[in-house]
Amino acid sequence: MNYRLTLFQFKIKLKKIIFTFILLFSNLFAEEKIAIATKIIGNAMYVRGDQSESIIKKGQIFETGDIITTKKGGFVALLFIDDKTALKIKEKSKLTITGKRSARSIAKEIKLEGGVIRAIVNKQKQSGFIIRTSVSVASVKGTDFWVISNKLNDSLIGLEGKVEFSNIISGESLEIISGKTGISSSSGDLQSFKTDPKNIPDDPSDNAKGEQKLEIQFEDASGNKKTLVIKYK
Repeated sequence: MNYRLTLFQFKIKLKKIIFTFILLFSNLFAEEKIAIATKIIGNAMYVRGDQSESIIKKGQIFETGDIITTKKGGFVALLFIDDKTALKIKEKSKLTITGKRSARSIAKEIKLEGGVIRAIVNKQKQSGFIIRTSVSVASVKGTDFWVISNKLNDSLIGLEGKVEFSNIISGESLEIISGKTGISSSSGDLQSFKTDPKNIPDDPSDNAKGEQKLEIQFEDASGNKKTLVIKYK
């Protein structure tokens, strides 16, 4: 028996197996999910790629590039699956949710076309959390804040932590902390002042008490039924 040839053939087969595994892993990684809906009120829709608009239901899993729209009276709360960072989307809002995965975290970016959203951002390890509008950019590592956006200006209301708030037209930036509100306008103006509590939007999901639990049923590669349990507050 030619052991050198046998060893050579084994190495070739091993390389093919590794290459095939890498390709399969890359495809799964590219399609990996980034967030899940934990609460729905009223009418909310999402669009994925070239697909038609679909109704968002509790337990809906979002992929990078999904476009979310809330109608009048609609509300969506979602969690990012890497660190349970929360995003609350109020009525008449439209945004695109994107996420770039690294080994341990997701670099999150929300492109807000208009509306009202709240971000409760857990401390980010390597990646960050960005909210981007046509006028402003809010960049954080860990905090709690509201963003109210329309065609003329953006308002950022700090609840906890710090947010770097920038106007992309003038290039100016401010640090918004708890109790402060920043206003960024389409003319390039950027200012901050003490928050009036009356201007803080109502969060429909704030009435939940204690730890919440969401169960999702799915089938694994072998066709066995499994249950994914997500606990959150």
